[in-house]
Amino acid sequence: MKVTAFVLQFVGSVAFLLYGMKMMSDGIQKSAGQSLRNLLGMMTGNRIFAALTGLLITMIIQSSGATTVMVVSFVNAGILTLTQSIGVIFGANIGTTVTAWLVLLFKLKFEMAVFAVPVFGVGFLLTFVKRLHKEAVGEALMGFGLLFIGLDFLSSDLPELSKSQSGFLAFFAGRGALSLFAGIAIGLLATVAVHSSSAITVVIVTMGSNSPLDWEFAAAMVLGCNVGSTIDAVLAAVGTKVNARRAALVHVLFNITGTVLAVLFFHPFLSFVDSFFSGYPLPQKIPERLATLHTVFNAAAALLFLPFVR
Repeated sequence: MKVTAFVLQFVGSVAFLLYGMKMMSDGIQKSAGQSLRNLLGMMTGNRIFAALTGLLITMIIQSSGATTVMVVSFVNAGILTLTQSIGVIFGANIGTTVTAWLVLLFKLKFEMAVFAVPVFGVGFLLTFVKRLHKEAVGEALMGFGLLFIGLDFLSSDLPELSKSQSGFLAFFAGRGALSLFAGIAIGLLATVAVHSSSAITVVIVTMGSNSPLDWEFAAAMVLGCNVGSTIDAVLAAVGTKVNARRAALVHVLFNITGTVLAVLFFHPFLSFVDSFFSGYPLPQKIPERLATLHTVFNAAAALLFLPFVR
């Protein structure tokens, strides 16, 4: 009974998060008028500003998946060019690393619902009062609130999840190349299943906080999350125009290529991350190492590929 209750709670939390993402994205797209087109055109005028735009949007909505879905939709609608969208996608990959740092900063006690509930209430009022003609904005705010409520519920489930799965994950630890590829596969499949690399990365970071976790295996899972995060862009591109499909393909190729490079230089990469924690030998600071790896990996990949946008 306890296991069933936990599974239902976890699934419900993920459902809140995913439905919030969808509602917010739909609301933003419905409210996209000429002013939004001009704003996006100004903010994504060059590749640097485009990357900063993607970074800031993802930091605000806490989901690179939602950002890339919106980008694909905007390219399909002609609001963004393909070149502009690539910079935004690169920035979104950096912005998604903020969630793990928030979890570490507040030790899973950040009361996101305190902020999310009023936002949802404001959104509902805008939707309910028809004469304001702000239904689309209200829908976006409601989705924004639901997303944070889902994250809040999810954060309360993660410690229990990490304890229950620690034995299963320990089986794959310390097995060389098998650990590396098994970690990538687990991170990828888990992210595809819940459509949120941020959520799965938080799960991994939390596991490192609540139970011993092999550093190399956990790092491989984080890399797998980056590949799995492309699923939302791929699904959003189904049935769209050619440039929208190209934007989704750029997202897939960017994440896969970055992960391949990280795998080729896996141990030097981990040693570089370890250098930030020279005073803390393993297995200390595993959660902080994972959050640092996530940020360094996405930032380095974006900086590496940004000059080749065109």
